[in-house]
Amino acid sequence: MADLVRLSCTSKGTTARASSTWKHDTRKFGPLNALNNNTEDAWKSAQSEESDPLAYFEIDFHRPVQVNELRIQFQGGFVGMDCIVYQKSGETSDWEECEDLFIDPIDSNELQKFESDADDAMSGKCSSLRIEFGRSTDFYGRIVIYSLEVWGTE
Repeated sequence: MADLVRLSCTSKGTTARASSTWKHDTRKFGPLNALNNNTEDAWKSAQSEESDPLAYFEIDFHRPVQVNELRIQFQGGFVGMDCIVYQKSGETSDWEECEDLFIDPIDSNELQKFESDADDAMSGKCSSLRIEFGRSTDFYGRIVIYSLEVWGTE
């Protein structure tokens, strides 16, 4: 098996977007803060609305990669739960559920590691990942991610 590398580095051109940002302040709380490897920064979602409780976090690698694991550090009390991971294999493709990567976070500040169940890596290469959070441990539905790392091969 090839050595795993961190695929979610912004220095490699990786970008991120999310369903919302706290107080619309992308500089202080935007999704790129979860990728920058500085645990002083974070992505903070806005409060969820009753009519639309679903929050998401998307990572676009802008190149084909093979994902082997995700490492996520939430803020305890603001953890995204009931997660589903999707992947895209190109600019024009639709999101497809990743059958090999199951994320079941616990309500903790600790870095959590989620490995692919596939023999080698998630089925095929992808160019983007999307994590959908069905709910949050926060009463108001907010989610805080200090670090989100995607590891695999290029």
